[in-house]
Amino acid sequence: ELYGVEIEKILEGDLQEKTAETGKMSQMKFYRCGHCGNIFWTTGRGEVTCCGRKQVVLQALGMDEWHDVNVEEIDREYYISFTHAMEKEHFISFAALVSWDRVTVVRLYPEQSGEVRMPFQQKGELYIYCSRHGLFRKKI
Repeated sequence: ELYGVEIEKILEGDLQEKTAETGKMSQMKFYRCGHCGNIFWTTGRGEVTCCGRKQVVLQALGMDEWHDVNVEEIDREYYISFTHAMEKEHFISFAALVSWDRVTVVRLYPEQSGEVRMPFQQKGELYIYCSRHGLFRKKI
């Protein structure tokens, strides 16, 4: 704490000063802690740790028939619905809508209904995370 350095960096011998990065929404990366379920995102390079463990970037897949969503514009909001199971061991954990200047994340829980509302944006990408199959992405 005294030097503002994480102990992992000291142990790795990696104390190089990095150049400043401005991050870009097009480089959005998501992380989910497998231990506690926390959700993180970055707009560039970075290292995320949670529960004492380094987190791995989630690789987004294109939506398939089991993880596809229906997106409707209603009253200047997106109404997003899905038929995916919402059971304790298998559910959609979060939905995130990423546009050129913002990200909206909604946390979902087991036994909740398969729907969510998000503010309307001109265009962007919708991400959903399945607790069993990982991260999926769809342009909207």
